Parts: sequence; C-alpha cells; structure tokens
Amino acid sequence: MKKKEETKYLDKEWDEMNAHLKTFLESGDQEELHKFRVQIKKLKAMLSLFESTSRRHGLLKDFKPVRKIFKYAGHIRDAHTNLQLSERYKLKNELFENGQQKIIEEGTNEFRLKGKKYLKNIKETHKQLKKQLPKIDNDLIAEYYKKQLEQIAGNLATTVFTEEMHNNRKLIKILVYNHKLADKALNGNFHFNREYLDKLQNSIGEWHDNVVAAELFSSPEINDKPVVTKINRKNANVKRNITSLAGDFLKKATAVEEKVNITN
Repeated sequence: MKKKEETKYLDKEWDEMNAHLKTFLESGDQEELHKFRVQIKKLKAMLSLFESTSRRHGLLKDFKPVRKIFKYAGHIRDAHTNLQLSERYKLKNELFENGQQKIIEEGTNEFRLKGKKYLKNIKETHKQLKKQLPKIDNDLIAEYYKKQLEQIAGNLATTVFTEEMHNNRKLIKILVYNHKLADKALNGNFHFNREYLDKLQNSIGEWHDNVVAAELFSSPEINDKPVVTKINRKNANVKRNITSLAGDFLKKATAVEEKVNITN
C-alpha cells in the first residue's frame, strides 16, 4: 500500500469526523455526536492496523488528544442512550429521565464551550499523524487479517457470554472498519465476508446493549423487575442466534459473499 493511498484515506475519514463535530457544536444534535464518535473509532482502527503491520510505533499515542475528546463525548452519549433504552422499554421513571436529560444538557453546553479548543487539538493531531504514516506491504496487511480472524475464531470457540464476547465484537469491527482500505491487499490472498462479520458483530452488539439495559434497570435508582425480566427473555434468543452465527467462524468469515440479484 502506497503512503499516498494511506494519506488520502486518513484525510477523507478525518474530514468526515470534523464535519460531524462542527455540526454538533453548531446544533447540539445528538446523532451528529454519535457519528463523530464512530469516525474516531474508524480512525483508531486504521491506526491500529498501521501499527500492527509496520515498525512504526506511537501512532495511537499521537492520537490520544482525539481519544480524550471521544471520552468526554461518551458521557453525553451514555445519558442519551439511557433515555433511548428508557423509551424502548416504556420505563416510567421521571426522576431518572430528568437526571439523564440534565447530564445531556449540561454536558452538551460544556462540550460546545470547549469546541474551539477541541478543533485546534484535532487539527494539530492530524498534522502530526500525517508525518508519521508508514508505508505498508500488502502481504503484511493480509497476514494481519488472517491472524486476527484466527484469534477471533479461537476466542469464539471458548468464550462464554461475558465481557470477552464484547471484546470479540471490537476485534471484528476493527477488521470491518479497515476493510475498504485493506481490500486491495486482501484481494488474491483470501476472501473477507464483510456481510457475515457485520451480522455477527451487530448481534453481539444487541446482546451487549441488552446486558447494559438489564444492569441499568436493575439499579437501586430504578429497580424495575418486570422490565429486566422482559430484557433477559429477549436476550436469551439473541444469545442463541450468536451461538449459531459463530459456528464455523473461519469458514464463514472467509467465504465468498453471495451476490443478490435485484430485479425491478
């Protein structure tokens, strides 16, 4: 992979991250904050790929100023997610809802006040990273994907439904996020079934969301046992689906994606 390709990809993803941040700073739109954080995850995944396939270290360290902003934004996002869960499960707890809304409003106001500082830090980080990007051999990228898929396969063969399962999702998402960038390197080495991997990581994400929701609604502040029972019952089906999807992981992950013919 040529450094020019890497730089072009970095700039494109960075510009999209900046666009979402600027829109959030102007409007306070929570969906824009979410998209901003997703872009940070994509960039972190890219830098992780570069570090793992080259002798260049320190890329993730240089990215730390942006990751700090991600963390600050996470407090606002968590409260917004809690309200969404409350609405989804028809929870009636005015005290809880008001508390989460207060976190969102105060957090958003504080975040927007620091907006210029955040934009400056992001700009400086971008310049620093562009100087550090290494040139990576395509064979090393293909080898990285192969080893990561083998690691995930091993994890899924022994992992039960604990936080380790959520970590498997993170590993899968790194590969999925980087697939567009790595596609040329993978071509001719092995197939990468993005559709299957997306389906699996989405199912794991659904399971984890339900776990978080059950913990939230079990807390002394809420303690809504009927809602928790409903969530746990739903999650039992999700777990069965994940177990089915995870079977023969390596075979499915490297299978040729089926082409669906769409006729009018």
